[in-house]
Amino acid sequence: MGVKCKSGGQRAENAGIRPQCSSVSEKGKPHISLKKRCSTREYRRTVPWCAIYDQIEEEIPAMQSLMVVNASHMRNLPGRKKDVKDAEWIAQLLQHGLLSKSFVPDKKVRTMREISRYRIGYVNDRTRYINRLEKFLQKHGFKLSSVMNSIVGLSGMKMLDVLSVKGELTLDDVKTCSNRNLHKKPDEIHVAMNGRLNDLERMVLSELLDWIRKLDEKVARFDTMLADASKEYLAHLAIAVSIPGINHDSALAILAEISPTPYKDFETDSRLCSWAGVVPRNDESAGKIKSRKIMHGNPYVKGMLVQCAWGAVRTRNSEFAQWFWVRQGRIGQKKAIIAVARKILSLLTRPPILVPVGELVEI
Repeated sequence: MGVKCKSGGQRAENAGIRPQCSSVSEKGKPHISLKKRCSTREYRRTVPWCAIYDQIEEEIPAMQSLMVVNASHMRNLPGRKKDVKDAEWIAQLLQHGLLSKSFVPDKKVRTMREISRYRIGYVNDRTRYINRLEKFLQKHGFKLSSVMNSIVGLSGMKMLDVLSVKGELTLDDVKTCSNRNLHKKPDEIHVAMNGRLNDLERMVLSELLDWIRKLDEKVARFDTMLADASKEYLAHLAIAVSIPGINHDSALAILAEISPTPYKDFETDSRLCSWAGVVPRNDESAGKIKSRKIMHGNPYVKGMLVQCAWGAVRTRNSEFAQWFWVRQGRIGQKKAIIAVARKILSLLTRPPILVPVGELVEI
């Protein structure tokens, strides 16, 4: 059975998928393939195939295979290209084994991925509001970022709360709100906070602080949900955290995208790296290389891998740092950091080695 998913008409497709599932169950056709018509960039905005995939998975539990195929791969195969007979063409290609299966993790990992992406969105929103707060303070003569590492830390938030009430800060206010761990003295901080706000400006500052606190609460709630969803994968998280540059949050985000067991879904680490978009494309025609830019891939895992790669090359005495600083002058920092990101992802692809207690294994 072939099903074509379009960007529009999702309500009609969801309403009509249940009768199709009933007819498929009665006729005994356990092989189903879905064609997604959205590109990788549209994947973040609308993914109509997800609802259809979940409904088919629930309605037909006895099916042998359920595939999501890529439209770009089908376009290279000769045959009919009309939208009316597209579903028949998908079913015919499936019968002859000409379709390649796209990576779709199980339901638990898909739920974990959804929670992780919402968390990343709220973290990005929080960063935007902090930048707005910094711009607001700089505009009105408050150079708080020049004397503090973080303006939304414990001492910074206390000072901003007092500022939103009084409109200005005295030296006593700065001494009361300052923490012992601050590198600058209260006198220097008071000089940097030499400004004044009127009533309306104090209201704007209060609103910005409220938004940042609300986003902090949302991120904390999603952290709790993500911890509950990842209880089964604590061993895989421990292995991921052992890699330089990866902490607990980034390990959760990466494993939510590639699944905790990528070695079962991808034949080689090269296929996983290509899916993630950290390998150069092979755009060559008539012996002429047109482009070697990296693929779009999965933007969530690629962005997180690049962040982890920058952390890894700044880790002292690590192999990633030695490899990066030797080659970044010759090939450039951007290419070198993508190469480090690929090395990190390749390590996550390898299956864990279970060693009995008391035995030594050569790796």
